[in-house]
Amino acid sequence: MHRELADKGLVAISVSLDDPQDANSIQQVREFLGKVGANFTNFLLDEPEEVWGKKLDIGGPPLIIVFGRDGRVAKRFTGGYDEVRPLVEKLLGTAEQRP
Repeated sequence: MHRELADKGLVAISVSLDDPQDANSIQQVREFLGKVGANFTNFLLDEPEEVWGKKLDIGGPPLIIVFGRDGRVAKRFTGGYDEVRPLVEKLLGTAEQRP
């Protein structure tokens, strides 16, 4: 989605919650990001679960948070992601252009 909609204003980032001290985990994260072509900003969170769980109000991944152009949360997705793209396209004003 990022490749297709970046020119319309979509900005994507990923945050990995894997242990930054575990070289094997880091390698797996890098391989996964390369495999899926995640050519956008990727972060590796180095806070303990007690911190990010409380800040993000989640028990664990996966989580997608869609923000509007105003920087406010438009919607949080914790399960199926079928609704993500239509919402993003609506927020970008590109929904009617999708084939």
